[in-house]
Amino acid sequence: MEEPLNNRNNAQEPISASVVEPAAPKLSVWQQLVKVFSDPVNFFNYLRSNPTWLFPFLLIVLMSIVFTAATKDQMLEYRKQLILDSDKMTEEMKDMALEQIENMTPTAYYIQSVVGSVIGSAIVFAIAAGLFLLAGNFFLGGKATFKQMFALYVWGNIVSLVEMPVKMILILLKNSAEVYTSLALLMDPQQNDTVLFKLLNAVDIFTIWKIILWSIGFGIIYRFSAKKSYLTVISLYVIYVLISVGLGRLFV
Repeated sequence: MEEPLNNRNNAQEPISASVVEPAAPKLSVWQQLVKVFSDPVNFFNYLRSNPTWLFPFLLIVLMSIVFTAATKDQMLEYRKQLILDSDKMTEEMKDMALEQIENMTPTAYYIQSVVGSVIGSAIVFAIAAGLFLLAGNFFLGGKATFKQMFALYVWGNIVSLVEMPVKMILILLKNSAEVYTSLALLMDPQQNDTVLFKLLNAVDIFTIWKIILWSIGFGIIYRFSAKKSYLTVISLYVIYVLISVGLGRLFV
């Protein structure tokens, strides 16, 4: 007896045929900007397959330039004070450094600020992304690309768009570059050259926010657990702080 046509057609279809999931809708750069703040988990899932970084990088650099220009007087005074307080410089070296600051024209200052923001940010972001990649790929056995890690680090730094305006306002109100949004508030500002002060200053509310974003994204891109991701990112930050404080004691 001949098998019904419908049954024969069904038999030819593989039982375990995979269902193709629809691709995630493309997000505009402005939608990504909103999403990284409002829905970071879904944002980093999107970033995993769409590792874009140019737009947030330009926003961060632009904000850095605005911050530097607005706080020019306070930052120059802060530099002078650091030179005067340094015990690693001779009096002659201090005089030369102070003279360079005094003779710096506004144009030179702004050019230095723009070039420093672009080149400095690119170098720092690239090094940090490389450390993320080294930790994730080599030490933890995951698999990601440098572009993914660079995008992750840049987007985590998008918190700077909130951080810099807040600190800029505080600096202008206080007329001093010495403003803090960290545990350093628990100490006397006169102790800002001590190791304890620098360590407490590393526990900053905006830095904590960045670490949370980096950890979420790190775990999603690598498919690691939240515990593993937070432990990795926090460990890298602690190492960075200890090295920075140590180097600061050597040269300042």
